[in-house]
Amino acid sequence: MLLRYIVSNYKSIGHPVEFSMLPTSNFQDERYLKTISTKAGAWKVLHRGGFFGPNASGKSSFIASIDFARDFIVNGKKSGKGTGVSQFKGEIAELGGVSTFQFTFYLKEEVYEYGFTLDRQQIHEEWLMVLTEKDFVPLFTRTTSTSGKTMIDIEAKFARKNSSERKLAEVLKESIQENQKNQLFLYKLYDNGIKKAEGIVGWFKNLQVIFPDTKVKGLPLRMRTDTSLKAFIAESLRRMDTGVFDLSVASDEIDFYDFEEKMNLPKELIEEIEDIKEGIVSLNGKYFIFSEGEKNHTVLVQIKFEHHLYETSVEFNIEEESDGTQRLLDLLPVLFMMGEKDSRIYFIDEIDRSLHTKLSQHLLNEFAKNCEKTNNQIVFTAHDVNLIHLEHFRQDEIWFIEKNQKGESALKPLSDFEVQKNQDMLKAYLNGRFGAIPVIRGNSR
Repeated sequence: MLLRYIVSNYKSIGHPVEFSMLPTSNFQDERYLKTISTKAGAWKVLHRGGFFGPNASGKSSFIASIDFARDFIVNGKKSGKGTGVSQFKGEIAELGGVSTFQFTFYLKEEVYEYGFTLDRQQIHEEWLMVLTEKDFVPLFTRTTSTSGKTMIDIEAKFARKNSSERKLAEVLKESIQENQKNQLFLYKLYDNGIKKAEGIVGWFKNLQVIFPDTKVKGLPLRMRTDTSLKAFIAESLRRMDTGVFDLSVASDEIDFYDFEEKMNLPKELIEEIEDIKEGIVSLNGKYFIFSEGEKNHTVLVQIKFEHHLYETSVEFNIEEESDGTQRLLDLLPVLFMMGEKDSRIYFIDEIDRSLHTKLSQHLLNEFAKNCEKTNNQIVFTAHDVNLIHLEHFRQDEIWFIEKNQKGESALKPLSDFEVQKNQDMLKAYLNGRFGAIPVIRGNSR
């Protein structure tokens, strides 16, 4: 479970902002909490967190920072390349051109803190710590001297001094030469089979980031083999009054060259398909699953949506469905997985995109319900201020984000504000009680 996240100098985020999934202690509201056992005692953790704020306030930048850090940790970087970090464009002298990403999380009854700092060319610092009964202690730390030398200290708590894993880790730390300073030490440990690193990187792999333009490209294939998922999505669409009564997955085989001519595919795409031999291509909402075979056959797989029009069953393709129905196809697999898999964390940008308020609230309530007996969590951003309602949320689940006078995104939880019982939250928000609303100025001419 995610407990805390700190990021600085990334896109619209300048000075450090801190987000926490630890509940505020002075609230008696016991909803939506999970109790975890740590070396320092029992802790309570939230299952949900939601960001609200005006356009261009930094909501997407926050989600993008998670996506960048996850990709950097899980996939690594090639030697000699830059880091690819997208930094705050304004000049903030005290940050020294360095960005920070820091996670505190719960994994297999241990609380870890992992973080790193970097600029566009190299890693400056990196650390992995574990919680004891009293405090966090380091497993390894990495620093860079003023002369540019990388120094890594591996502690006994990481691995015993004469163990094979410790010996391998000692060799790997010496391998970070000039052209490898853009690489994380954690990734090198993971890439070489160090068990502890595999567990840590595995936690980051379970961070799932969904942007509005993210499409579940493998969904037709999954639905073709997973009848439970298909039935869940069909039933959900039916219950949500989308007009969809049932789903089916249709597939056809055609000759590859007939397919190329029929679809008028770009030359670059044809060359890519011929090079990689198999994979998935999405064109105009249709999925084409292709594979190399004796007859060069291409398999076309599509989801079909059944509607009842004038008492007649009619099939629609996905591109014929409304934006809202297409958005639900992005979100419903998440809801399904929350009930099936444990220890997953979903970051969803603009969860309310193309959805009615009642649908958005229903989904968020269902997420909370499905998370109840698991370690799963969901963090989302939204524009729909009608969702800010304490009947459905704890105060410390709601966060406001806005830009300060210097153009930096700033973050604050609703729990920082004193809220009266039965207060009209929507009215209070729109009246500027909590900030984070657009300021529409008059014509300057």
